Amino acid sequence: MKLYEALANAFRRERVETCFALLGDANMHWAGALAEQGARLIYTRHEHAAVAGAAAYARSTGKTGCATVTCGPGLTQVLTILPIAVRAKLPLVVFAGEAPLHKAWYNQGIDQRPFVEACGAIYLPLHDTSEMLTGIHKAFAIAADKRIPVVLGVPFDVQQHDWEGVLDEPISDAYRQRPDPVVPDESDIAEAAMWINSSERPVVLAGLGAIDARSAIVDMAAQAGALLATTLPAKGLFRGEDYNLGVAGGFATERSKAIFSQSDLVIGIGTRLAAHAFDSGRLTPDARVIHIDIDPRETVQGRKASDLQIRSDAGLGVQALIPRLDGASRWRKETMRQRTQTALELPDLDPPSDGYLHPMDVVKALQKAIPENCHVVNTSGHSAYYSAHMNQTPQDHFTVIREFGAIGNGTSFALGVAAAHPDRPVVLIDGDGSALMHIQELETMQRHGFQVLTIVLNDGAYGSEVHKLRADGVSVEGSVFGRPDFAGIGRGFGIEGRTITSTQGIGSAFQEFLQSGRPSIWDIHISDEVASPQILKAHKAAHA
Repeated sequence: MKLYEALANAFRRERVETCFALLGDANMHWAGALAEQGARLIYTRHEHAAVAGAAAYARSTGKTGCATVTCGPGLTQVLTILPIAVRAKLPLVVFAGEAPLHKAWYNQGIDQRPFVEACGAIYLPLHDTSEMLTGIHKAFAIAADKRIPVVLGVPFDVQQHDWEGVLDEPISDAYRQRPDPVVPDESDIAEAAMWINSSERPVVLAGLGAIDARSAIVDMAAQAGALLATTLPAKGLFRGEDYNLGVAGGFATERSKAIFSQSDLVIGIGTRLAAHAFDSGRLTPDARVIHIDIDPRETVQGRKASDLQIRSDAGLGVQALIPRLDGASRWRKETMRQRTQTALELPDLDPPSDGYLHPMDVVKALQKAIPENCHVVNTSGHSAYYSAHMNQTPQDHFTVIREFGAIGNGTSFALGVAAAHPDRPVVLIDGDGSALMHIQELETMQRHGFQVLTIVLNDGAYGSEVHKLRADGVSVEGSVFGRPDFAGIGRGFGIEGRTITSTQGIGSAFQEFLQSGRPSIWDIHISDEVASPQILKAHKAAHA
């Protein structure tokens, strides 16, 4: 047995079933061994797509994602997705290989540790063959415990050594540091209950850390007379509940924002209370904030985020609060129930003057067409504002990872979701500039048989930039590039492509996609005259 085979065996013992890969000298033998030992390899066309696919796989499954790229230029290609995964707290293990240890000079050699650590991830160089398998198992423990990407550097000449050791090293379970449940302090709960009982217009804001406590949160909100809302990543958690405002922050609907602005108390549960969840303070300007989380913070991202911090698991904190609440209805009146329902309805807007589609009209048509069993992937960029307003998708069928504000990830995220849930048709809604950054992964979808519908909201420009430049009264030449033929590009990669210039027929076209079982791409021409309210407010605030 070669060392690379033993290393692959260690990954299989960590229950790695799927690995996203792009091969090179430093990882190709290891990846081949991993595949021979029964793992499914998703071979992408770019290193970024491999690690981004693993990130979405981790978000969608709750497992530790696995990816592999070669050393040097293979690793430097992933320096955008690593900080995204770090900030999104996604557990990943990336087998990156490393330049030969016993060679005086190697063209692709580079000191990999500083690059990885600059992104906030952990780099583990594995050079001692007697410690390599243990190092792999510890890497999986670190990734899971700290919810962070770990990059492994194994010199590829060392990987070729014969392996004479044992394969039954203790796996990551032996190194995990599983904390005891975090029970809230009684005095903190008593104070929080006093704040809630004395409030008039409370709102519960739940994040991904609150998903397992959904039922208790719904009961607590009823006892508190509070409205319900979520962060964007937890979108859909309270779908179907009365008094639901939907997504909080800059992506809230304008009608929801009007209700949020009246709140006098926000109860943040299982969320970081990031600035965008509060629209940089504009969402609830007069509200005090209680933060219930395993790591509650008073200050987040340079702004005061909460007034009362309660360190607790979401479910335990919520259940401790319920018996202390007075059960008053507060603003849970019939009129408010109707207002919250109306707030989530997509508005009718005047059509643009240039003859192209309004993005909100497209989103309305898509909301009617996409059934609940589909998995929706939302990305970054100007078009993401509109697609975030769709409300028919359950939380566990919705994926968004936008912690670094980078476009160009949607196609790769869709790959990861499709690999995680082969039984679900995946719908990616992206912008034209973002989709073009990794358009080559359409071929990956076709080759692996993933049923992904890529919907490109094509305004022929980088939307955020063109609207900001217009607002500043300067040239938009660097942000307007015309409308590429995405349908033709898709057909070139062997998948179905459609160009859509009217919302009529979107429903029937979607049914054809579902029946096809194959990947497809839609090129939907939207107006570049329409600037989202969020981009205009954010730009105005930046210049204030």
